[in-house]
Amino acid sequence: MTDLEERIRHIEDLESIRLLKHYNYCHCVDRAVAGDAAAIEETVSRFSDDVVADFTGFPLAEGRDAVTDFYARAVPAMLSYSQHYVFNEVIDIDGDCATGLWYVNCPVIFTDASPLGREAPGLIAGRYEEEYIRENGVWKWRRVVALLDVLNPSDQLWANATLLRANR
Repeated sequence: MTDLEERIRHIEDLESIRLLKHYNYCHCVDRAVAGDAAAIEETVSRFSDDVVADFTGFPLAEGRDAVTDFYARAVPAMLSYSQHYVFNEVIDIDGDCATGLWYVNCPVIFTDASPLGREAPGLIAGRYEEEYIRENGVWKWRRVVALLDVLNPSDQLWANATLLRANR
């Protein structure tokens, strides 16, 4: 491959990972929370078989079935509305593997089943630390770590925010 071909491939990989996060994650998860159960299939289709989801305050989900259950059942049970905003991404690609760091602000409406134990508008904010793998030419998640610095009702927003460095 020429230097130009390698540079173009790198740019295409960056854009593919951005689209994975923006569409297959933010857009599809928000649609699923809003009641579009079929939307989560678009996200699930992009999980590797050995995917892991590690969210602050929630049990570790390991493997496609457990992670699918988390996104398809647990998340929509805790939220009746969400609108993900991800930004300040840092993506590092090494062949068929990559990592990504994304900041997230997500206005939500918590349900009674949420960690708050009551229905309330609020905010989830923090960072996603992710690992990706290219399988058959398609970028997929291998690991999603959500370091949730803020998980508060709107009357508290950033109150007691903590910069988390790890979940476990």
